[in-house]
Amino acid sequence: MNNNVKKQTLWGRFFQVLITWTVYFLFRPKVIFTDKTLKKRLKGMPCVFVGNHTHHFDGAYAPAVLWRYKPYILVKKQWYEKKRTGKMISWCRSIPINLDEADGSWFAAAEEVVDNGGTLMIFPEGGLSRDGEIHEFKPGAALLSAKKGVPIVPCAIYGTYSSVFGMRQKMLVGEPIESKCPENMRHSKYARTLIAEAEQSVRELYAQMVERYGDCGQYHK
Repeated sequence: MNNNVKKQTLWGRFFQVLITWTVYFLFRPKVIFTDKTLKKRLKGMPCVFVGNHTHHFDGAYAPAVLWRYKPYILVKKQWYEKKRTGKMISWCRSIPINLDEADGSWFAAAEEVVDNGGTLMIFPEGGLSRDGEIHEFKPGAALLSAKKGVPIVPCAIYGTYSSVFGMRQKMLVGEPIESKCPENMRHSKYARTLIAEAEQSVRELYAQMVERYGDCGQYHK
């Protein structure tokens, strides 16, 4: 890793494990793969995980349950500016992104992660859904996928983060969406098609969870 991605310290790795243990204790997560072979197939595969975003806990939950793949997660820059929370986030595998202005630094850092065989977790809605709807996915994750030729892996987060007791927090991981941008097409144009497919896949995965476990009230019908 060079200057684009800060190398995680020994303390950072320990803290990341501590967060993972805490998530498993509090929310008793259940990770489901649409294909049982996916769990092994994703191991060591550079890719971009994308998912729906309804709670601040998603930022800790997703990397914790995907611990096998050690994803770097995109986090709003404002969170790093908070005195205590920002320090803890900086210890973890994370990349800051400024959503208030054109910010290319996150993209350079994300490219570096992929170039080194790593994975990323991105919430393409660009923020929390506060109105009970899955919002349109922004194309940043797909642009990275298109440029680097790595697959997008759709994930649906389901549950209300009931701590210790109550509903288990769940994630359904779908089949990777291959990225093969035609030579005569701009990456930006191909990315719009790719992100639309990823959004549709996340919506379908979430619908499968509702059908299997019932409506938890996370989204309006």
